[in-house]
Amino acid sequence: MKQFDCADVVPGCGAGFRAPTVAELLAHGRLHAAHAHGKAEPDMPAVDVAVSAAIRDA
Repeated sequence: MKQFDCADVVPGCGAGFRAPTVAELLAHGRLHAAHAHGKAEPDMPAVDVAVSAAIRDA
């Protein structure tokens, strides 16, 4: 199981996600970034890099 806490990238955000794979966790991160933080599609490669750096084993 993998885990990502948005606060590791966006201080103050309380969202956290768990998923069995990194790919699923990145998908959750993209959706969250778009809906909660207003990130547009062109920003997604940067979101993937930031989320990937903050993923850890749960």
